Amino acid sequence: MRPLTERLSPTIRNLVIIQAVMFGLYIMANPLRAPITAHLALGPLFGAGEYWQTATALFVHMDFWSFIFDMIGLWFVGATIDRALGRRRFLMMFLGAGLAANVAIALVAMALGGPGIYAGCGDGVLALFVALGVLFGRAEVRVFGTLVLQARILTAILVGMSVLSALFQMAWPSLAGTLVAIGMGYFLAGGKTGTILNFLARWRRPRRSVLEVLEGGRGKRGKKYVN
Repeated sequence: MRPLTERLSPTIRNLVIIQAVMFGLYIMANPLRAPITAHLALGPLFGAGEYWQTATALFVHMDFWSFIFDMIGLWFVGATIDRALGRRRFLMMFLGAGLAANVAIALVAMALGGPGIYAGCGDGVLALFVALGVLFGRAEVRVFGTLVLQARILTAILVGMSVLSALFQMAWPSLAGTLVAIGMGYFLAGGKTGTILNFLARWRRPRRSVLEVLEGGRGKRGKKYVN
C-alpha cells in the first residue's frame, strides 16, 4: 500500500474524501439527485442567477467512470504538485482552473443556446497535469508498471486526448473549458511567459542591500567608487 499512500498528501486526501462523500450522496440518496443536478451541477439555472454552480460543480459527479478517472488523476499527480508548489498555490491552481473552466463552459453554452449539464473536477485535474509538464519537463514519471514517460510527454498526451475528444464530439463548451484549464495550468505553474505567482513571490521577497567593494576603496550602498 505504500505507493498508494505516498501519493495521498493531507490536501489530496481531504479533496478525495469530499468528492467521495458528494458522489456517495448522489448515488445512494435518491431524493437528493434532482436537487444536486439542478442546483449544484453546472446547468441551465446558472443563467437564472445560480452563479455558485461554477464552484459547486467541481465537487459533483453524476457518472461513475468520470468520478473514478478524476480521482485517479487527482491521486496520481496531486500530491506531487502539492509538494512542489505548496498547499496554497496548489489549491489556487486546482480550484482556480476548475472555476475558470466552468465559467467558460457556462458562457459558451449560453451563447450556443444549449445549456446542458456539466459536473466534475476533470478540468482542474487537467490543469495539474499541465503543471506537471511545466515544472518537471524532461523528468521521468512512472505511469504504470515499467511504463516510464517524460513529464512533458505525459502532459502532451493527456492534453491532446482532451482536446481531440471535445473536437470529435463537437462539444464546444467542453472544449472551451479544456482550453481555459490548459492555459491556467501553464500560467499558474510558471510557464515561460511568467506568472502572477512568481511576480508576487518576487514582490514579497525582502530587498537585499547591495554592497560593492572595489580595489583601492570602499563601496557603499547604491554608489560606486572608482580609483
